[in-house]
Order: sequence, then C-alpha cells, then structure tokens
Amino acid sequence: MAAFSLSGLFMWAGIICGAIVGLKYLMWEMEHIPNNILSKGITLRPAPAGWKKAQPYLGWILLILIPFMPAIYGQHTKLGILAALGLLSGFVMHRSRFCFAATFRDPFMTGESDKTQSLILSVLIVMLGVSIIKWSGIVPWYRYVFGNAGWGGIVGGIIFGFGMILAGGCGSGTLWRVGEGQIKLIVVMITMAISNSLTKAWLWPKVRAHELSFGKAIFLPRDVGWVWAYIIILGIMLIWYLFVLWNEETEKCVVM
Repeated sequence: MAAFSLSGLFMWAGIICGAIVGLKYLMWEMEHIPNNILSKGITLRPAPAGWKKAQPYLGWILLILIPFMPAIYGQHTKLGILAALGLLSGFVMHRSRFCFAATFRDPFMTGESDKTQSLILSVLIVMLGVSIIKWSGIVPWYRYVFGNAGWGGIVGGIIFGFGMILAGGCGSGTLWRVGEGQIKLIVVMITMAISNSLTKAWLWPKVRAHELSFGKAIFLPRDVGWVWAYIIILGIMLIWYLFVLWNEETEKCVVM
C-alpha cells in the first residue's frame, strides 16, 4: 500500500476480513474443542536450572560480538547492512511488541487500537520515502507493485489474515517471538519457510506457465496522478484511523 500499489489496498481489505473470520473460528474452537485434546499425552517440563543461569551470559556474549559485525561482513557490504538493519528492527519490534497480526486483530478482539495507529503512521512514513525514491527515478515505478489488484489480492489477504490469527503472529512478529523462545512460533517459522519455498519453486512456475492472472499491476500515480494517489491512500488511512478510535470507545465491532 505504501508503495502506491493498488493490490495493497485489496490485500488490506482481505486481511481485515480474514482476521475477523480467524477470530470467530477461535471463538468456536474455544467453545467446542476441549483445551487439552490437542496436548493429550504431552508432558511439559521446565527448563533445567543450569540453562536458565547460562542464558544471561550467552546474551551478553552475543551483545559483545555485535560491534564486530562490520569486521565479519567486511567483504560483504550488503550482508553487513542487512544484518545491522535486522538487528535494529528486531530490537525495536521486540521492545514495542509490534506485530501486524495484532494491528488487525486487536481492534476486533479487545477494541485496542494503539498498534493499529502505529501501523497507520508507519504506512504514511514509508509512503513519503517511497514517493521520493520513485518520483526521482532512484528505483523503477514497478518495484513492489504486484499484479494482484483484484480478486487475487482479496483472496490472498483473507488467507494471510486468517492464518496469522491462528498462528499468533505475522512474519516479523514470528521472528522476534522465536527470539524469545516461543515454541509455537518456532513451528510457525519452519512451516512458513517450507511453504514459501515450495510455492516459489513448484507452484509459482506452474502459475506462470498457464498464464493465470490474479489481477492487474496498478501503480496509482501512473493511473490517477500523484495528487490523487496521495488523496486515496491518505483518505483510506484516515477512515481506518477514525474507525479504530470509534471502535475503541464503543466496542461495536469487537467479536470476542
């Protein structure tokens, strides 16, 4: 969406629908499936006391090694920059507890909107940066503009929204929760890696071979101009912002 791709707006609508369906399914699951049926026969044991004592020291060792990352990746500038940015973004997301799943889930589960407001702000900030680098020609207009403006964006958004509610995290949220040691999200991360690899290596070539279309690649400034592109995205973000504030006060759309 921040890249001025119309497919982002379709996916945004699909994610909201998928999140609502996911929450309703979780409600049904809690009412109809016993809590212990899936964990029957599994015994959870606490971590050994020695391991708990070692964890702080391992953390300090990792923290001390961080300044040496430029030297480690001295011959690979791109990898060094990506590693540093990954470290910084992981720290910020962990401390802020930021997760895309929560931004779409919380307004309909508890009515809270703080994470949704932060997502709206981040979309606006990224939109400014993207408009500068695309308008100036630093990157081509079609970068991050995908041909899913249509049913493909909506269906994909519904699947993603439903899945991340069941999983308990989006892609970024899964990573920092794995860093915390959450077993469920470790399984989610492995499953995401396998399914993404299979889709890219096996399913996507078949889709291209049969010339299947999931929609159109529409870059808003090319079709309606930069002014109207800004008006459309800012208008949608404003409506979303006002909606989550209203829902936080009234809880009219809370489904749990």
